[in-house]
Amino acid sequence: MTKSISTLIILLIPALSLAQDAASAGGSGGYNNLGLYLVGAAVMIIAIAAVVTLMRLLDIVVRTKEIEIYGKHGLDEFVKAKESEEPIWTKLYKEATKAVPVSREKEILLDHNYDGIHELDNRLPPWWLALFYITIVFGVIYVGYYHFSSYGQSSEEAYMEEMAVAKASVDAYLEGRADAVDENSVTQLTDEQSISDGQFIFKVNCVVCHTESGGGLVGPNLTDEYWIHGGGIKNIFRTIKYGVPEKGMIAWGAQLRPAEMQKVASYIMTLEGTNPPNPKAPEGEKWMPEESSE
Repeated sequence: MTKSISTLIILLIPALSLAQDAASAGGSGGYNNLGLYLVGAAVMIIAIAAVVTLMRLLDIVVRTKEIEIYGKHGLDEFVKAKESEEPIWTKLYKEATKAVPVSREKEILLDHNYDGIHELDNRLPPWWLALFYITIVFGVIYVGYYHFSSYGQSSEEAYMEEMAVAKASVDAYLEGRADAVDENSVTQLTDEQSISDGQFIFKVNCVVCHTESGGGLVGPNLTDEYWIHGGGIKNIFRTIKYGVPEKGMIAWGAQLRPAEMQKVASYIMTLEGTNPPNPKAPEGEKWMPEESSE
């Protein structure tokens, strides 16, 4: 009983310390927490007291049964009853392992002797055998489901699917990054796909004024070194984005995304130096690219 009381006191220490912390907290919130901790401590006390009471009652029942056996059958039967008592966990352990008692080890002793070390022919534990058979069944079902049926994915199929999802995510990210460009941060694209996309956008929107070859019609010639509003990727991007209203060129920034304007500007850069049929006379000033200072 003294041990039970000591255990109860030890278990109550955290609750009492929490209550003390709550009491030291300022404001009404601290008093609310104090009440909550006190209620929790009371519930804990009641629960522990109930457990201790049940344990005491169980001990009384067991002792009463022992006294009854001793009174009816004498000391010998009482000792046998005490020896035959085994905790439930001990019984479960013996059933799960099928361990042979030390008194019967001679029955499973093998004819091997290694400097006094003997080998016993113990049975494999039933729990281990059960787990082994379960893994075999699981392995057969797994291989059949994922590699031979049309329901599960093989490792290669799962990999390809995850790679496709990852590629879509990367493409979406790069697309968002591409739309973040403006006339100050734009750079010339040189990859084949971007130039091809820019050429398509140019044919759809620009050939009416500049012709398909870029030689110029209503709009200026885009194949020479002369530019009215400045050459280079930044100036071309700015001209496409804001347009030239006084010349009849609309502001394409309202219709094309920044990434699309970057692609078509990069395509226009590739037209310089080509020889279109019937090119328009040069207009503006000769553009000399600025050399970057190191």
